[in-house]
This record gives sequence, C-alpha cells and structure tokens, in this order.
Amino acid sequence: MAKRAVNARRIATEDELTPVELVGRAGWLATAVVWLFAVVAFATFDSADWPSHAVAVHNDPTANLCGTAGAVVAYGGYHVIGIGVWVLLLGAAAGLTQLARGRAMGHVPLRLLGWALAAVCVSGFHAVLFPRTGPLAATEPGLLAQTIVASLLPRFATVGTLLALAAGLGVGGIVAADRAVLAVPRLLGRTIRLITAWPQAIADGATALFERPRAVLAAGAARLRRPDDPEHADHADDEDDEYEYEDEYEGDEDDEYEYEDEYEDDEADEDEAAEPTPAEIAVAAEESTEPARARLTAAQLREKISKLPVRMASRNKTVARDEDIPRTDNFKNYQFPTLELLKDPETNFSQRMESFVRKQAEHLEESLHTYGIDAEVVGIESGPAVTLYSVQLAPGTKVSKVSAISSDIARSLRTQNIRIVPNMVGRTAIGIEVPNATREKVRLKELMSGGHANGMVLPMFLGKDSSGEPLVADLTRMPHMLIAGTTGSGKSVCMNSILMSWLYTKRPDELKLVLFDPKMVEMSQFADVPHLMCPVVTETLRATAIMEWAVERMEERYELLQEARVQNIAAYNKLTEGELYELFEAETEEEKARIPKKLPYMVFVVDELADMMMTCKEVEHSIVRIAQKARAVGIHLILATQRPQANVVTGLIKSNMPCRVSFKVASGMDSRIVLDSKGAELLLGQGDMMFLTPHTSEIMRAQGTLVEDTEIRKVARYLKQVAVPSFERSLMAVKTASSGGDGLPVDERDPLFDDAVRVMIESGRGSVSLLQRRLSIGYGRASRLVDQMGQAGILGDHKGSVAREVMITLEEWEQMRAIEESGGLDDELDDELDEPPVIETSAGEVVRH
Repeated sequence: MAKRAVNARRIATEDELTPVELVGRAGWLATAVVWLFAVVAFATFDSADWPSHAVAVHNDPTANLCGTAGAVVAYGGYHVIGIGVWVLLLGAAAGLTQLARGRAMGHVPLRLLGWALAAVCVSGFHAVLFPRTGPLAATEPGLLAQTIVASLLPRFATVGTLLALAAGLGVGGIVAADRAVLAVPRLLGRTIRLITAWPQAIADGATALFERPRAVLAAGAARLRRPDDPEHADHADDEDDEYEYEDEYEGDEDDEYEYEDEYEDDEADEDEAAEPTPAEIAVAAEESTEPARARLTAAQLREKISKLPVRMASRNKTVARDEDIPRTDNFKNYQFPTLELLKDPETNFSQRMESFVRKQAEHLEESLHTYGIDAEVVGIESGPAVTLYSVQLAPGTKVSKVSAISSDIARSLRTQNIRIVPNMVGRTAIGIEVPNATREKVRLKELMSGGHANGMVLPMFLGKDSSGEPLVADLTRMPHMLIAGTTGSGKSVCMNSILMSWLYTKRPDELKLVLFDPKMVEMSQFADVPHLMCPVVTETLRATAIMEWAVERMEERYELLQEARVQNIAAYNKLTEGELYELFEAETEEEKARIPKKLPYMVFVVDELADMMMTCKEVEHSIVRIAQKARAVGIHLILATQRPQANVVTGLIKSNMPCRVSFKVASGMDSRIVLDSKGAELLLGQGDMMFLTPHTSEIMRAQGTLVEDTEIRKVARYLKQVAVPSFERSLMAVKTASSGGDGLPVDERDPLFDDAVRVMIESGRGSVSLLQRRLSIGYGRASRLVDQMGQAGILGDHKGSVAREVMITLEEWEQMRAIEESGGLDDELDDELDEPPVIETSAGEVVRH
C-alpha cells in the first residue's frame, strides 16, 4: 500500500497548463455562468415583470431573481420560442458536460439544428395541448410555435398535427443526441421487466444475500484464469483483487449501468428470454470487461492507469557457457572468448521507467479524448527505447483518424514523434509507440547469457524489441540480410554486434568470413580474428572478382552435394566418415583424405553497397546469383548501405533479400525501398531500428545491441592468442587474376596444371571431383586448378550444378603450350601487331594468349 501511495503522489503531479488550455477553461467557466444565469431567469419568470405586455402595471421591484436583465431574457425566450427554450438549455448542459470531460463535440452545426428543431416541436405540443388561457398565463407558446401550429391545424387537424410534431421531435432528438435518444426504448423496456420481476426478486432476496459474496469471488478467480487476457492473468496481484472486492458493494449502481451497456445491442428474442436471478446479475456484472466509454475524471484516470499492468522484460539469469554454445568433438583446443570481456548491462532501468510510462499513458488517453478519439489505454509494454501502448478504439472509430492526428498527439506528449501500429496480431487494439525519456543500453553480455541462441546455426544477437524481449535471429533461416541507415543511426554498430555474435558462438572451422570495408576503418578491428578467409577487403575494384569467386565456390559445393546425394550443407555435415567414403566410393587412404569431412559456412559482409555498385556495376550479377541459390550450400550475404536508393538497392537485389533491417533513413521513400512501407524515417537514431523477417509481414521495432570498440578490441586480442587466420589461397590470388586479365602467369600455376588440363580435355567436362579422383589430390587444390583453367579460357563459366564445358581440344592445348614454352612472339612481331595472337577453338570461340 505504501508503494501505491508513493506512485499515486508521483502521478498526481500535474504539468503546467498551456495558454490555449487556460483560455479554453476560462471560456468554459464563463459559459457555465451564463447558462446558470439563464436557468434561474427562466425558472423565476413572472409575466407581470417588465417588459411583458400582459399587464398595465409591472412589478416593482422585479420578481425575477436575476433582476431586470433576467426578466428581459426570460420574456424574449418565452415570447419567441416558448416552453421549448428548456430544450435548448438541456442541450447547452449536455455540451458543457462533454467539454468538461475533455471530449470534443463533432458535427456541431448539425447538432445545434437538431436541438432547435426539438425545441420548436416541444413548444408546438404546448401550443396544441395547452393553448393560452388568458393574458396572465405564466408562459406563452411562442411566436414560432404559434406560426407552425396555425399552418398545420387547418390541414391536418389536431391528431395529424401532433403526429407531425412528434416526428419532428424524434428527428431533432436523434440529430442532437443520437446515443441518448436511441437508448431510451431499451431503458424503458428494461425498467418494465425489472418492475414485473420484482415479486420474484423479493422471493430470491435471501438466497442472493448469501450467494453474492461467493459469486463475486468465483468471478474474480475466473477472470484471473481467463486465457484470453494474458496480461491481467500474469500481472494481477492480491492487493488489487482485495480493492475490487471492497468496492463491489459501493458501486452497485455503476455495475448495473455497465451490465446494461454490455447488452445494448441484444436482439429482441434475447430480451424476451427468462429474467436472470439477482445472483446471476451480480456475476455477470463482475465478469463484464466492456470498458465504459464515458470520459473519466483526472482522478479516475490516474487510478485506472495505476492498476494497469506494465509489461517489462525480466532480467536474464546467467547460465553456463556449455549450455549456451553447443560444441562438437573436433577442434577441442579452441577456446571461446569469455563473457567477462564484455560490459555489464544496466540493472535498474525497469524500475526507473515504470512511473514514467504510467504518467505517459495518462497523458496519451487525455490527448486522444482532446482530439475527439473515443479510446482508452488497455496495455503497456515498455522497451529499451520506446513504449508500446495498446489502445482500444470505440466501435466505428477508424485507425486513419488516429493516424491523421499523430503529430498533434506527439506534440501533446512533448516527444519527437510517435508511430501508429494499425494491426497487432491476436489483438483488437491498435498500438502507439512513444519514445522513452531515457534509453536503455542493450548490452551483448545480457543477451548472450540468457541461452537464447540454443539450436541456432548462425545466431545474431540484434537487440531488444519494443516490449523488452531479446531479439535473436538465425542467419541461415533468413538467409541473406539487407541493412540500411544514415550516418549515426547505428548501422555499423549493428554489423559489429552480428560479427561479435559469431565470434562468441562459432569456431574458425565452422564459419568463414569475408569482410568488405571501403571506408578502411569500420572493420579494421576484426583484421586478426581467425575466422577470416582473406584480409579485410578495402579495394572496391576487387569486389567483382571476389564475388565471382564466391559464385564458383557455390557451384563447386553444389557438385559436392550432388555427389553426396544430400540437399543442403546441414545434411552434408551430419554425414559420418563412413557414409562419406561410401558415397564418394573412396577406397584408399589417400582418396579418403581428399574428401571434405565438414563444410564451413561462408558469410560475405559488405559495409557499403553503394560504393561497390558505383565502382563496379557488374557485381550485381554475382550478388543476385548468390542470393538466389547459395542458401543450400551455406553461403550467405549481409549488405549494408547508407543510401537505400533504387540505383543501389535494385529490384533484383531487394527481391532476394527477404530479411531487412532499417535504421533511421532520410525520407519515407528510402523507407519504402527497404521495408516496403513508411516509418523508418521516424526512427530516433542511435540503434532504433525496424526488423523485417521472411517469416512474417509484421515489422518489428527494436533497439539494437550496443558493442563498443573496447569490447571488440578485447575479443580480437583474445582470439589472436588462441588461433591465427588461415587464408584461402585461391581467394588471395583473386587480386592478381583480376589485374592480369588473362589468368595467372605460367610460373605461378600449379605444377599439376598441365596434367589437370589433359584430364579435363579427355573427359570433356570440368569437374572438381573428377580431378580429385584422377590426380589423387584434395578438394582445395582441385578447386584452385579449376579456377586457373577458367581464368586461362580453357573451361567455360558455371552453369548451375552441371560440370563446366571444355572450350578447347587437345591439339589446341598443345599449340598454346608451344607458344608459352617459346617465350611468345619476338619483339619485332609485337611491334607490328596491335593485338595478341588468337587461337580459334573447335567450339567457335576465340582464345587470346
């Protein structure tokens, strides 16, 4: 109770009113005083007061309690409108009540016309049923009513005139106050049924007296167990239940109205059903969950928000590292980095935010009512950067109406912007995301210590979602990722957190990395990690050759999977050595040693796609090919850019990147390119992101993981002591191959190059597995030989899983060898010829040498 009192005092602190609000409240007070003056003046009207013409000698002093001014107002109202002026006063009272509740009145001109029509019709009834009896009558029918009645009576007689006035009164009442008028028939019918059921209620009174407490307790327990209300089921406490039980007997009248409102839309056959007993009425009133649409007072709103559960993610308990990271029997000497190298997370963020989000929920509901939105806050989910408020709209209220005033609501909440979530799966409420006053720093240590990566192949600890739950994804299920964001939005930090996730969970023999860093500073800290296949690539011109190399590795792996008769890399890595020897028909020890026992996953990380696309546009072809079919062989792409424009993120690239992460972007068009919808331009920066996976169309908002440079340096220094990088020889030679234009120099070729060419020409197909068997070499060396023959123009390009085509005959190869051994053409001939000698192959192609 003490804690509740403290929270109530904090919430009770009101912010200062703005000048507009002060003027509005002063105007309401002045209007209320004028209305009260008119009520007293009309109530104390005396026909003998001046300026009435009913008598020759007027009262002196004036009998009207409001004096001469009141007498003038009352006489003018009764003389022109008649007794129907009280209808106008009733309408004014209803309007003042709505304004006092903070609800804007819609369709004001139309409602004023309805009240005027109803007032004239009421005066008309008075003129027909109670005509003026003499000069001293207390009230007059009014000039408007007399004119209308004088026009209707000659044509429709008394009955027809009364029917016409009744029709006008009904139309005017519905236009002026539709809900109240439409509720009158149901209220009358229910009142009649209650009166007729009174004898039975008296007979059951004694039973109900003893059954009511038991029924109330049963209803409360059922509500706590209700599966369709998980938030209340998880967060309801004994103190709130006791408070509700004590108020049960104090709020009988309110419960009866709630019970009536819940069944306002019942059908006629339900109205004719048997009347429930008082005990059943009590249970139904307790189980009613339909929120009251009447505007709550400030105290009632604070009390309701204080009882509303705030969902905040609980802190992860540290579990053993052996449970976090599954290890195999191989590579036993490798040691993973310890979590002590990472920074500790914050510990008291949830406690500091609870009072703030409750106060903000109160302001949010008041803002919605101020702008005429009939809604209430029914749930709060507080995250590290934003808080998601579940808002239940009244029936018939469109979400577009809320979206249209999002800027006004943000201004009322004194925040930069808000985001409307129109559809939340499994809920009828909409979501409104409001930035927190302070942000929580999401640390990698907290996410990794919770065991969330169990069962994932390439886990990525991306951050926390808007409800504070860890956001962990497996890249193999994505299978490629596109990351976009402006400078300072958190894009590079996100990529660092992804790489750190793998350094903590994958060994160098399980994962190989190729990092592209045109900026030369973003990924330099990972230069010494043992997972790299080559040094960090800083030259954009090498991108095309490296991506072509990746395509070749992809095709070679498909050949390997085809020969192993498996569908993907996961199935291949599950094969035992005996199964591999049987599938590859390996008999000797040398043949068994050449078979790859495990295939590591390969991830190509590009820090700036825009630079790569501007420098070498042809790289798009290789990127698209890898994105389309490399998932099965364990090759994945992560593309990042600061410029998510159509000429950078092309249609082919975008369609093959189903997993997308967008940080704050410059415009709504950039957001559409990345996420296919607007919203990313409203993000807050510094790690605030939107996450879209291929498994759902719902965009998730999250706060990215913060990995500082000091943490990266500690982990990289640790891994450098554990193992050293083992670079891929063929990938290291890509630079020479791309700059030379005609393949490797003769003296840099593999010693088995000539034998390998003859094997290919004799078999008529270029296959890595064929070279492994015929030359008794390993997979890596056979792959490099195939690459060298492709660069020399001996083999054609990859064509899916089909072996490469041999482009020359044995005679043509002998001729090429003779030219190479002779040292080429002499200098004089080179001066005369503009182009190098050519050899026409049997396939009709030309090979320049």
